[in-house]
Amino acid sequence: MTTQQNISVYAQSIQAGLSSVVNPVPVYANFNRNFATEPKFVTWQLRNVHQPVYTGTVQSVKGIDTPIFQASVFAQKMTDAFNIANTIIQALHGYSGNLGGLIYVSKIDVNMLYNTYDDQIKLHHVILDARMDIPC
Repeated sequence: MTTQQNISVYAQSIQAGLSSVVNPVPVYANFNRNFATEPKFVTWQLRNVHQPVYTGTVQSVKGIDTPIFQASVFAQKMTDAFNIANTIIQALHGYSGNLGGLIYVSKIDVNMLYNTYDDQIKLHHVILDARMDIPC
């Protein structure tokens, strides 16, 4: 039986994968209001790591891990926010391979959840949800 990846490996992979897709737009692991001084940037948060997905007749055998990360695109111009979000969707939806050069991902599903505008920081905000299917 194989084992699941360490959570820190998932985090490093997401950071490297998103950074390579949206470069030169900066990518951060979490939102900090200090970033709001930049005209556009992307943040992400990892959730649902080691979600139980069992395969086969023996329910104790893990077949796939399905961590989910949420990416937030922030930009002063709405068109920039949508264009960056579209770049992420085009590059990662259906992706199969070594994400960030660190882990093999069978498939990534990316969905746009919604867009909004934050009046306090004066930035457009597009929220994407991405589920990774990782064999383990």
